[in-house]
Amino acid sequence: MVLVAAVPMAWPVRLGLWGMLGWSLYYSLVTHARRSGPLAITAIELDNEGQASARFAGSEAWQAVQITSRFVHPWLTLMSLRLESRRWPVNLVIAADAVEPEPFRRWRVALKLHAVGA
Repeated sequence: MVLVAAVPMAWPVRLGLWGMLGWSLYYSLVTHARRSGPLAITAIELDNEGQASARFAGSEAWQAVQITSRFVHPWLTLMSLRLESRRWPVNLVIAADAVEPEPFRRWRVALKLHAVGA
């Protein structure tokens, strides 16, 4: 955002860049903060074989996902999930205070031990 404000450019270009930045912020808030966008993950589970499944907003069906990358911290878990029906991965952030402590602890242990197929 600093570059858009500091770099000299024509005002229509600057206005377009500010519009794209605003749309990106809105889309990120709807998807990740409010969890109401079409790609917002409302639930994720891990079965005994290490296969992950996710449920998206507005859908009751579970879809198989592949966890392609993960970052595990005691307070936060970040994951990139690959869907067969999508070209680009979907990102998921789980904060420790947003879920029950015991399932979050088991989820972190499973991810740290690489029990999930990557």
